[in-house]
Amino acid sequence: MVNDYGAQAAAAVPMWSESVGPGPDFATCVLYLDCGDDLATLGPILRYWHDQACRLLLPAVMTPGAPEPTMSLSAHEQTADGRPRRKRPQQWSDGLTEDLYQLSAHWFDVAPAATASELDLYVYRFADRRHVKLQVSVGFQDRPGGLPRVVPALIELTRLTGDLADPTYGEIVVNAGVLAPATILDGALDRGVVESARASRQVLRGYEWVTVCPKELVGRLGGLAALRESGAFSEVVALRHGGALLRATDDPGAYQDGRVRAVHQALAPLLPAGEPTDVPGQDLSRLVFADAHAAV
Repeated sequence: MVNDYGAQAAAAVPMWSESVGPGPDFATCVLYLDCGDDLATLGPILRYWHDQACRLLLPAVMTPGAPEPTMSLSAHEQTADGRPRRKRPQQWSDGLTEDLYQLSAHWFDVAPAATASELDLYVYRFADRRHVKLQVSVGFQDRPGGLPRVVPALIELTRLTGDLADPTYGEIVVNAGVLAPATILDGALDRGVVESARASRQVLRGYEWVTVCPKELVGRLGGLAALRESGAFSEVVALRHGGALLRATDDPGAYQDGRVRAVHQALAPLLPAGEPTDVPGQDLSRLVFADAHAAV
């Protein structure tokens, strides 16, 4: 069986992470679903997510009048006995098969005047094929100032997909790596990916600058009104199935120190027990190093 953690964690570290000095901006949006064992439900969601991502984000890597960016598609299936099998899709929908394991689209070699330097869409089915990761990453190599122009589109994509798909968890992370399909909190608690995914409607998997909380957990905090009254979030958006999109601050750069602690405190009753520990090579500045249950 292909490993659920190591390869994905390694792939999440951007290529510029070893360079000296601050690297270029980048942003990652991840949504998790638990309908992966039903392609009749999953397929339309993945088509919608792809189409909305192209509508909202492709303009950032395309400049009017310039050549279109290079685009590559890649797909892998996983057979019933766990063996990987590569596919060569001609279009996104070609990869939406019963044996879907990984599906990605990558736009690069963009015009120098474009807002962003690259765009990635990545789907990964794991944990007995029931759980699915939808990940969007946008890079800004040699494009200072482009991030604020793209972040609203990432939030809108998250809201639209959340309305359709009833996610179990989601997050938007800016200028920091992710461990998807694990969360940073999973890593710091040494919590297994499969365990975390399977319990995601009972225990919140993490908290970030933007956090998507599933419907089952919103009610345990008193509903949307209580989340707004907590003062921990600059925006609380209701999702169609009962979940919520929670944005901690208007500016992602302001999500640090006291704001991180405020989000942790507001969501503490939903978080897994345990005190986080260091994860070598990871930025853990967005975590509170205390047992969430001790703060309840």
